Amino acid sequence: MVGNIYFIHMPYSDFKKAKGRPVLVFKSIDKNYLLILPLTSNLKRDGIVITNQDIEDGSIKKDSVVIVPKLTAIDSSLIIGSKFIASLKKDSFIKVKSELCVKLDC
Repeated sequence: MVGNIYFIHMPYSDFKKAKGRPVLVFKSIDKNYLLILPLTSNLKRDGIVITNQDIEDGSIKKDSVVIVPKLTAIDSSLIIGSKFIASLKKDSFIKVKSELCVKLDC
């Protein structure tokens, strides 16, 4: 699951509404919670651009940006039953991890 991209109904910060959005599963905290990073097709956004060359399995319709450091914890039930889009190659996922660490001043 970690390193996979899914299309989920992502809650807004007020948790009153949700929007369909692709997300990258960054880390599994435990069986109930995941850390995710949202994706956007707006290539002007700050983050890491990914293309189908970064994909190991599946594909993305458009080049996208992993929005770093917009790290969010979600209930893992939001992923269950969601549409699997793709999984990142290991080196591409390491690039995302490195960039997140820089942004969070690890």
